Amino acid sequence: MVRRQESHPLREPVALMVSVFLVSTLALMAGPASAQAVQLRELEPRRFGYQIGDLVERRAEVDLPTGLRLDRESLPTPRPGASMELREARWEPSPWWRPGGSATLLLRYQVLRSPGTPQLLDLPPVALRFVGGARPQEVRLDGLPILVSPLVPEPPPERRGLGALQPDLPPPLIDTHALRSRLVVEALIAVLAGAVLLGSVLGWPWRRRPKPFDVAWRQMRRLPEPASAVHWRQAMTALHQALDLSAGEALFAPGLDAFLARRPAFAPLRPELERFFELSRRTFFAPGGEAIPELGWLKALCRLARQLERESGR
Repeated sequence: MVRRQESHPLREPVALMVSVFLVSTLALMAGPASAQAVQLRELEPRRFGYQIGDLVERRAEVDLPTGLRLDRESLPTPRPGASMELREARWEPSPWWRPGGSATLLLRYQVLRSPGTPQLLDLPPVALRFVGGARPQEVRLDGLPILVSPLVPEPPPERRGLGALQPDLPPPLIDTHALRSRLVVEALIAVLAGAVLLGSVLGWPWRRRPKPFDVAWRQMRRLPEPASAVHWRQAMTALHQALDLSAGEALFAPGLDAFLARRPAFAPLRPELERFFELSRRTFFAPGGEAIPELGWLKALCRLARQLERESGR
């Protein structure tokens, strides 16, 4: 006969409370442990487009729990390599003003190989160890492949139009229409400017130079009549200048015969010219013996000389 065992009324609640306490204790112990883990975030570099001599940077952000520090012995040291060389390994703690513990890991590699065809080269894995806490911790950067291209491409096939050396292309033609038009316009402007300058210096061919008796007539016809002594002298002077220009020298009474021999067109004016020289002598060289001004007669003489001058064409 089996005796039935009776349970105590307080045994089951006590056992439940003990179980809850143990679970809570384990959770509290596990929480801090998980919170003390080192967190690493890698900023992945570019994976392609590298050639010999290029630099490749691996950068990672590391969050450190309080009390942990990097074991410098675990930091990779620069060393030569065949295809890829580690040039620099730098551990940069965060500035003091930034809250929390964090740092930056910088690894700089240089490509030392130029493959004949595009090839994958592996950046080696990196294991970092941290000490100073309850137990050391280790984080790992996995190896990373990058694509390296050849420095010189493969030679092209030796077929017509595809070889390495090709005949030179003819130089492209430059449109010179606008330049030629501008040069033509500038040349025309230069020619016109030169013609204006030449005409102003030598005189325009279509512009007839005024003849001596034309000039004398323009001066004399404005003089009023009856003329004063001043106006009479002005008229005598204008006619003297016309005779001098026609003769090519200073003309006086003794040279009248030679002048008429050279300019026979003025021969009909001999009596009037002889009288003119006599009046001129009395006007300019015989003080007190001036002739009575006969401006009308002098104007008539000038008009007749002007007409003979035009008919002779000289």
